Amino acid sequence: MICEQQKIGGIRILMSFICDACSRDLVKTDVEDQKYTYYVKQMRKIFYTSPKKTYMN
Repeated sequence: MICEQQKIGGIRILMSFICDACSRDLVKTDVEDQKYTYYVKQMRKIFYTSPKKTYMN
């Protein structure tokens, strides 16, 4: 989801995959870093592209 490359090893968030390298870099990136804005943009895709669930009351 972040680097948009297929890799082995990582985590799943909803229906998206984040490789180990990106997850490590994401965690250690400071909010003042230019990469931070990129990571925020990429992470937003997870929530806007994941399927919507319908709950019955």
